[in-house]
Amino acid sequence: MRKWVWMACLLVLSAVESVPVLAQEVPWARLPNVDSASLDDSIRQRAEAVMGKERCYFECPGTVLECVKANPPTGTALRVAGFIVRQVVRGKADKDIHSDLMERAKSAHPFKPVTLDLKDAPCLGSLEAPVVVAAFADFDCPFCREVSPILKKIAQDHPGKVTYCLKLFPVKGHGEIAVETSKAGIAAFRQGKFWEFHDLMYRNFEKHSDSDVLGYVASLGLDAPKFVSTRESQETRDAVVASKREGLKLGVKSTPTIYVNGKLYAGEKSAVELLDRIQEELELPGGTK
Repeated sequence: MRKWVWMACLLVLSAVESVPVLAQEVPWARLPNVDSASLDDSIRQRAEAVMGKERCYFECPGTVLECVKANPPTGTALRVAGFIVRQVVRGKADKDIHSDLMERAKSAHPFKPVTLDLKDAPCLGSLEAPVVVAAFADFDCPFCREVSPILKKIAQDHPGKVTYCLKLFPVKGHGEIAVETSKAGIAAFRQGKFWEFHDLMYRNFEKHSDSDVLGYVASLGLDAPKFVSTRESQETRDAVVASKREGLKLGVKSTPTIYVNGKLYAGEKSAVELLDRIQEELELPGGTK
C-alpha cells in the first residue's frame, strides 16, 4: 500500500514540476523586435488574447501566453510573442495571425531541410557560419531589389554568424535581359566584385542595358574585355542554367525565394521579419546545420 502511495506522490510532483511557474505579466520589454514603449493598452490586451489561443511551436508545450509568462520564458516563446505583437500592431485579423504563425512554424521546423549547392555561388561570408541564407533571385526582379540588400545587410551586421548567398534565377517573365544580367553577375563574380556589382544593379534598377552594365564594369575597375569574354562564354551560360535548374528542382517558381539553413522561408519579406527569423535560427539549441 505504501508503495502505491509513494508512486502516486511522485506522479503528482512530476506533474507539478512540468507546469511553468508563471510571472505576473507578459515581459513586454523582452520581446525581440518590438518597441514595447509604443504599445498602448488595447494592443497589449489583444496581443495577450491571441497569445492565449495560439500554441508555442517549440521548446514549450503550452500556449504562447503560458510559455512567455513562464519563469524563465523560452527563447521561442519570446520570439513567437513578439511575432504576434507585430501582427496585432499591423491590424491583422486573428485568423490571419494564426495562418501566418503556422507558416512560420513550418518554416522554422520543416520535416526535412533541403541541401543547396553553394560551393560556386557568390556568398558574403563563410559556408561554415551557424546560419547560411540563400536566395534565388535575379537582377531584374523588383522584389529582389528590395529584399536582397536587406539580406546582405543582415549578413554584414552578423559577421561570422550569418552568411548570405545569392543563387541566380532569371525569371522568364522578366525577359531575356534577366538571363543577360545573370551572366553579367557571374562575370563580375569571377573578378571578385560580385557584391559591388549587385549593389549597382539594384541601385540603378531601370538601367540594365549593355552600355549601362559596361559603365558599371568601368566604375568598379574591372577588366572590361575579360568581363565580356566571361559573360559570353558557354561556361557562364551553363552556370546560369545549372543555378536555375536547381531552383526549379526545388520547386522555386518566383523570386526571391529564400532558404535559411536549407529551410524554406515563409512569411513577410520585410527587414524586421527576415531579421527575426534569422535571429531565431541563431538561437536554436545545438544548431541546425
